[in-house]
Amino acid sequence: MRYKLTMQTEASKVRRVYYYISLVLVVFVFIVFASSHFAALKRQEDETVARLEATVLNTTKAYLKDAVDRTISEIDLERRLVREEMGVTPGDAEAERRADEIVRSRMIVRIRETRLKDNGYLWVNEVVDFAGGPRYARRLVHGFLPETEGMMLSTEVIENGSNPYLAELEGVVRDGETYTSYYFAKPGEQIPSPKLSYARLYPDFSWIVATGAYLDDLDKVVAIERKLAEANHNERAASSVFSLLLALLSVVVLVIVVDQVTSKTIAASYKRILATEKALREEKHKVEEAYSLMKELAERDELTGLRNRRSGMNRLMIEAARANRSASPFCVAIGDIDLFKAFNDTYGHGSGDKVLKKAAATMENKLRLEDMAARWGGEEFLLLLSGDDLSAAMEATDRIRLAVSTEYLEAKGAKIRISMTFGVAEYVKDERPEDLIARADAAMYRGKAAGRDVVVAAEPPMPTS
Repeated sequence: MRYKLTMQTEASKVRRVYYYISLVLVVFVFIVFASSHFAALKRQEDETVARLEATVLNTTKAYLKDAVDRTISEIDLERRLVREEMGVTPGDAEAERRADEIVRSRMIVRIRETRLKDNGYLWVNEVVDFAGGPRYARRLVHGFLPETEGMMLSTEVIENGSNPYLAELEGVVRDGETYTSYYFAKPGEQIPSPKLSYARLYPDFSWIVATGAYLDDLDKVVAIERKLAEANHNERAASSVFSLLLALLSVVVLVIVVDQVTSKTIAASYKRILATEKALREEKHKVEEAYSLMKELAERDELTGLRNRRSGMNRLMIEAARANRSASPFCVAIGDIDLFKAFNDTYGHGSGDKVLKKAAATMENKLRLEDMAARWGGEEFLLLLSGDDLSAAMEATDRIRLAVSTEYLEAKGAKIRISMTFGVAEYVKDERPEDLIARADAAMYRGKAAGRDVVVAAEPPMPTS
């Protein structure tokens, strides 16, 4: 009996040791598994937040670069248009200089008035000495601090432990463009905030055109995600402690609980990240739509909806280049509404605007897709008839004239008939667009003198010796 009791006692000890070892092993395995698992999950969340931070920063950089690139493109376009308007001959240095002075004046005003999203603005520094120094550049434009325009800038200035002017100058001299980080106060605030700027050199004017965005605005988005990630991590840690106690009772239940908590946490984290990425894509799409609308408004006449003179001239130059390459014909018609001034004087400018819109709509409806109608100024319109020689263009223009002549407008109780006189000129290879328009215009005035409401063919250009 005593032996049996001893064996039972020993067996009980063995079982207790076995249970202790099993419990320690379960706890140890769980702790190792849980620690490695949550460490990996924490790294995954950190990597996801890092990717979000990189995405926000890269999107902001792309937006800043796009804003400056559009401004540089506007300067190039304005230079070409001003030279065309002034009739500058290539190689005429003095005429080109005068034209560039006009462009500088216009672009300074335009850049100063430009506003970007989130109270963004542009600024321009004119470099005097690319080697740097205490008076290396002059501030021409600053959309936020116009009172600083005209002041001289120095690469020797140290602000908040950084030298942004020197970094910017070295970057644009080396690469033509650069991103620079520094501190600058937000509009309406006194304390400087971290800012990222993009600058690009326009060498023809020695201009550095730049814009920027505040980094703390970007950091706020990332900080929110970081806090959510930390909260989720703490929540999972507490759940792990509770799950450890449950694991002592049931390993199976513990595994299920951990799996469910982990799955829900990961799904919630990715859902927030996807929502943030979607919001960024939508914001980019809105910016692109706004830019497309701005471009469309810049090319259209506000009253008639036709192309304006600048847009029409651009299309005409493209058509001339195409004709020079392919030897295909095209014609230009200049049309003027007959007795328009007398109509305005008699019935008022409101009725005159209705005449312009009705004539414009009729012309555009009668043109082919490859043709173009533009309001050339006042009551004068330009038609571009692509692929037509003079004979075909005369027929097409006369159909348009007849269509316009069937239109009537009621004003002050009277039913007024609308009519137009057109001059048509066929393009001759290497002819300047201005000369082509002048020939069509002269033909139109001959039609006015002949009694109006007619289509007159232009004289061929005088041969050059």
